[in-house]
This record gives sequence, structure tokens and C-alpha cells, in this order.
Amino acid sequence: MHVLNIPVSLPTLEAWRGFLVPERQPFFLTAAQAGALGLPTRPRREGGWSAEEGDTFTVWAVAPEADRVAWLTLAQVDALPVAVQARLLRWQVQHGRGNVPLGRHFRDLHPGLPAGRFLWRREHLIPLRKIDCVCNVFFRTE
Repeated sequence: MHVLNIPVSLPTLEAWRGFLVPERQPFFLTAAQAGALGLPTRPRREGGWSAEEGDTFTVWAVAPEADRVAWLTLAQVDALPVAVQARLLRWQVQHGRGNVPLGRHFRDLHPGLPAGRFLWRREHLIPLRKIDCVCNVFFRTE
């Protein structure tokens, strides 16, 4: 497989998928937002993310007032009521967290995506077509 015309091994590709879609993700909130959602949080200053997670979620761009972090797995996010999920994702965008795209921008690649904000899943990052490039976070095979 080639990415940007560079040979990439399948183990490397799988590692990249893990960087882009870790099972546990940080959700940045103010204390009031965390209280409104009833989510367990810890102080943001305690960190807890790897360098790759910091890049994936643009931690450096998150607003300072979002001083709490809820670490949730995708299963925990899925278990939240739909309205709470939508509010949580909207707040992530407002606070500057990355990797919370709009589904309508990717429906040509994944028709089942919601129109609004969503979280990438590992199954979204499977090889899709036989072209030699990377488009956003989609890996494609040659």
C-alpha cells in the first residue's frame, strides 16, 4: 500500500488508525457543562493524553475555560442519550477540540454517516478505493 506515494506497511496503517480513533477519547468541558451532563471528569491540567492523541484532538487549541476532561470510550458515548451526544460533540467544537467532523462532508465516502457532528470509528478508516492518496483521514489503497 502507498500513502502519498510512500510505501506503508499494514502494521503502520493499523497504528495510524489507532492514533486517529483511540478507544478512549478526551472530551473537554467546563465544570458547569460536566455537571449538566453528569459526567465524571478530572482536571484538564492532569493531562493523560499521548502525543498522538494531543495531535488528533488538537489539545493545544482547546479553550482554557474547558478545564475539565471526561475520558469516555466510544461505547460510553454511544450509551448516552442522542441529545446528550449532540450537545457533547457541539461543545467539543466550541472548545476547539479536533476530530469532530460533520458527517455531511463525508457522505460521498460513507453514506450512512449522520449529517451532524460525529466521532470517527475504526471501520470508517478501512481502505476504500484503489487510488494512491490520503484524503482527510481516509486511507486508500493503490
